[in-house]
Amino acid sequence: MHRAGSRILIVVLASALGAGALGCGLINQVKQTVDNVSAITDLADRMGRSGKLTFTAEYKTDDGTATTVVQQPPKAAYLGKDGRFILTEDALLVCNGKPGQKVVCQKSAVQTGQLSSADQAAYLSAVAGGGFINTEMALALMTAAALVPGVKIAENTATIAGQKSDCLDVTGIPQDSNAGPNDVSAKEFHVCVAESGLLTRFKGIGTDDKPIGVELSKYSEKVDAQAFVAPKGAQIVESTAPPVAGK
Repeated sequence: MHRAGSRILIVVLASALGAGALGCGLINQVKQTVDNVSAITDLADRMGRSGKLTFTAEYKTDDGTATTVVQQPPKAAYLGKDGRFILTEDALLVCNGKPGQKVVCQKSAVQTGQLSSADQAAYLSAVAGGGFINTEMALALMTAAALVPGVKIAENTATIAGQKSDCLDVTGIPQDSNAGPNDVSAKEFHVCVAESGLLTRFKGIGTDDKPIGVELSKYSEKVDAQAFVAPKGAQIVESTAPPVAGK
């Protein structure tokens, strides 16, 4: 089982052990939470394995903006409308500048796993737009929502860009669950994952009432090695520390 799924089940079981002395209402809440965890566990496991995939995938946000994700473990690159965000075995490369314009890339030595989810989200927002969601961000939202009392999760299926996918509709997220260090950061969302673990769709409404999410439009198991380097002619600025995310 993926570590996120295992961690959630441990929390749920711990809650269930104490529920018997606290009345039927809490027991029903725990049951709903256990059902929610059961619904997301398989998708969470798949998404955890997606880090081993080699692929090139194009995603589009609600406004039609395209972002290309290229992955060849342990390397990953996000090529967006305003630049690119690249992680390799031993470096972080953040490039700003649209095609045809001057591109400046800040390069720093960053080991895999050193970047926080918040920093990754900020880098992705800078190059792909604020509504872009990647696999790690989608997984974090799913696991957080599964633990919130009152949340409803419905299962369905879809075929997206040729990828057969299992999907979840997550609704009923109480707004008081969006005000802490483990907040859900969304009012509702719809997420789809292919059999391989590839994120194929994430559509939601953020707590600011703005749409967030992506949908897969193209997919290939081939990659271009040039995706993991700075664009030709770009200015490289070496640094001992990562740039401030989002700037």
